[in-house]
Amino acid sequence: MSINTESSDAKAETSLSEEQRRQYVEVAAYYIAESGGFKGDCDLESWQAAEAEIDQLLAEE
Repeated sequence: MSINTESSDAKAETSLSEEQRRQYVEVAAYYIAESGGFKGDCDLESWQAAEAEIDQLLAEE
């Protein structure tokens, strides 16, 4: 019996740890906030938008 390791290897390469995901969200949130002029009352909105963006990118892989 042959086991297809190619798909499991590809999945391992694209899966992120929670820490890696958080780092991507953090960077994305910074750039979202920067594009909005760093308005102090938009931190949560920037973070939520970044989470949605990163999760969408990860789902597309």
